[in-house]
Amino acid sequence: QLSNERKKMIQEHKNCVDRQQRIQYFMRKAKVGEERKLLRLEQERSEKRRISQFEDMNRLAMNRLAAVVQRVYRGYLGRKTVENVRRERQEAESTLVFLNDCATEIERAWRGYCGRRDALRLRREMAEFLFHLREEEAVAEE
Repeated sequence: QLSNERKKMIQEHKNCVDRQQRIQYFMRKAKVGEERKLLRLEQERSEKRRISQFEDMNRLAMNRLAAVVQRVYRGYLGRKTVENVRRERQEAESTLVFLNDCATEIERAWRGYCGRRDALRLRREMAEFLFHLREEEAVAEE
């Protein structure tokens, strides 16, 4: 049966794997975004070729402004998401360090207890041995 500390460590590992999967997901989204950006740039180039009148240029300018606003806002959302993921990763790492420190402290206390217990047992055995030795010497002298 698993101890609570071990359960916590297993859960923390699962959380870490989940965070890594989310990072991979966001990286895939970023790659798709780059592809969309390249596609958008190609579409803008073709749109420039087709525009010949003033009204069309005005419409294009309005579309560009809308695209800039959307791009800036999406960039803001992406940076905020990456910042949140980074913060969660740092929290997970600090939690793992804390759990390792706790485990080390528990292990140190347990080893100290075992050492004291063994030392007490050795002292008792030594005292018993000396008692029997003195008892044999006393019998031998009589």
